[in-house]
Amino acid sequence: MNPEGPTLRRREIGILAAALGGCAMQPSVRARPAGAVLAPPMPCAERPGDVVGLVLEGTGAPAGTIVVFGQAFRPGDMPREAGLVAQLAGGLPLPAQLDARTWHPDGSVRFGLVSLAVPWLSAGARQAVILAAGPRSNAAHPGIAFGDHQAILQLAGAGGEPWQVDLLALFRAAIAGGTVRPWQSGPLATQARVTVSVPPAAAGGATSLRLVADIALRADGSLWVEPWLRNDVAMRPGGGTASYRLRLILDGREALSTGTLRQPLYTAWGRLFGSGPGGRPAAVPPLVCADAAYLAETGVVARYDLSTGVENAVLARFGEAITAPAWAEPLGPRGITQYMPTTGGRQDIGPATTSQAAWLITGDRRAAAYATGQAEAAGAIPWHIWDPEGGTAGAGGWMDVLRWPRLWTDGRGGPPPDGLLQPVPGDTGWTPDTAHQPDLSYVPYLLTGRRAFLDELLAQAAWSVMTHWPAYRATHAETLDLPRGEGVNLVRGNQVRGAAWSLRQLDDAAWACPADHPNHAYFRVAAAGNWAWLRAQLPAWTALQGEAHGWIPGVYRDAGAVPPWQQDYFASTAAAAARRGSADARIVLAWMENFLAGRFLAADKGFNPRDGIAYNIAVAPATAPEQPFRSWAGIGAETRARGWSNGSGWGASNGDYAQLALQSLAALQDVLGSAMARQAYAWLSAAGAPFTRPADYARDPTFNIVPRDLPRVPGQATPCRPALPRSGRAESRRKNLQFAGEGSRWLSKSLESKG
Repeated sequence: MNPEGPTLRRREIGILAAALGGCAMQPSVRARPAGAVLAPPMPCAERPGDVVGLVLEGTGAPAGTIVVFGQAFRPGDMPREAGLVAQLAGGLPLPAQLDARTWHPDGSVRFGLVSLAVPWLSAGARQAVILAAGPRSNAAHPGIAFGDHQAILQLAGAGGEPWQVDLLALFRAAIAGGTVRPWQSGPLATQARVTVSVPPAAAGGATSLRLVADIALRADGSLWVEPWLRNDVAMRPGGGTASYRLRLILDGREALSTGTLRQPLYTAWGRLFGSGPGGRPAAVPPLVCADAAYLAETGVVARYDLSTGVENAVLARFGEAITAPAWAEPLGPRGITQYMPTTGGRQDIGPATTSQAAWLITGDRRAAAYATGQAEAAGAIPWHIWDPEGGTAGAGGWMDVLRWPRLWTDGRGGPPPDGLLQPVPGDTGWTPDTAHQPDLSYVPYLLTGRRAFLDELLAQAAWSVMTHWPAYRATHAETLDLPRGEGVNLVRGNQVRGAAWSLRQLDDAAWACPADHPNHAYFRVAAAGNWAWLRAQLPAWTALQGEAHGWIPGVYRDAGAVPPWQQDYFASTAAAAARRGSADARIVLAWMENFLAGRFLAADKGFNPRDGIAYNIAVAPATAPEQPFRSWAGIGAETRARGWSNGSGWGASNGDYAQLALQSLAALQDVLGSAMARQAYAWLSAAGAPFTRPADYARDPTFNIVPRDLPRVPGQATPCRPALPRSGRAESRRKNLQFAGEGSRWLSKSLESKG
């Protein structure tokens, strides 16, 4: 609902700056960019039961250190009755634990947390691991001992005595009493959440502050605590800015201490801390480099091109940012654009952010740290609205339109039930905007399994619905028909890019939200309802748009214009939903194919293919925007008449518009097997459009998305590496056997001492 008026066209500033040297107009070449960092080769999943490979990058942590990460699986790869087996390349086993969080319709695991007891690896050294499905162990495992660990959190309001919480006492009580469902439970890791309302005296008088702490004990003797201060409780008197000082004491050591913080309403912040045996800081576990090609096959991320790599200079900038003093500040932005209506070069807008794309493409530690740091920083954005009586059981959940069908988070909503009891404060330093909102939390949750990142994802998705004007969300403000999209409609009356990014958040939440979460049913039905509504509009839109049908109508500044790049945004969201199983989204994407691919194949019908990536395409007369042209010839003529055409050059496409079109065409091929899109992709790839060389993608990997088996640098596409045979490479086998023996003895001794 924000008016548009870009001074520069979206990402032009960043891309043009990155392309200094006059290379923007040069045709594509097939050489890996100099200085590009590639992902390590993944081990091949080639034996019966093998599922996926990964690579560990060492930190010097001791043998037996437990590493925990998130892992998505294809349907059927990890049957519900199976157990997880982990092996070093060569077949030697590693102790492993899988905590499934969501399941496919066939009952197989869709997403879970994997815990591994790993070998010693020097800093930077790499070790390949294979995850496989095997027999499930029915042996009972002893609980992990608490040992002598201590975790004390103190909050003090101005002039008051500190309020103190013994986090481990709450953790013990929750585990023993069965009052919470563990996030992890097994021989390698136990994790659970404790939630406490902060007394107003400790929060500077605010009644809206919650302490939400995720606590984990691991079999290597380490304790991990992730406390979040969530000032997000809505619709209760006394909510507002919280003011406090904070101390966290782990095993007698001060892990965190702050001065007085002023935390605005509807924000959150937290950090992850570890303590090892004896109170020492916990060893940093090895970095897990995920198999991005396998993740693309599962449908949870786009198919990023692993052949171009990412320029080391880009990764170095991430590394510099995370060491700057400002990075450590609570509630700091960490590179996120705070005034979100900002246009031009944005590294935080796309199917994933730039750092997330770089992380998936390279597995680089700097990109991982930057992306997870921004996922933490997402807490500072005032879009966290917790309903203490919401959710399916009425015991709390992110605010939704089931309980508040007329609510609008905009200050113009008025008093409840039309608006919030405490309006979103205007002095937070942030201006959220659905049309330019970044997805800061989904990929970090996918790759780490950190529960706080799931909170961030779900809070943003709930806000994306509540911030859309109720008159557009539903036919009438009181109408609720979620299965048909009424009450949660994010497309009607919206900018196409706003619909794209809001639906992206809603779909991500629906995919990630576990079945036992209080908002699980809401997110699933709301996402499905939007796609059902879109599908129902297709016959009327086809009749209206005629030969060139396939573009999603929406609000835009220039009458009669369709910005094709916004259609490409929407295509990325439709493709993501289709990959994850939405039949309606697949039909919507198939309908869009006629426009997305046809714009490059309609030269004989009077439309210049170069205009397929123009900033604007004229689909209707400016004087009658409700009456679209029904032919490519009419669109082409009006585009030329309004001065928007590229003609024989690319003057109307100096931005990432070609990259956006190519990722749409790649998705059409991947999801639908579209021959039409394949033809259009081949034309545009060879046309010399701006910023389509491999070097351009290495500088900015945000939209570095390709069809299956069509990398940009074919000779550089990294194949998987066969697992070492048991009979070969004696030195590698000796080292692996040494770890296997040490690891088995360590695990047996650890479990015996805790039994």
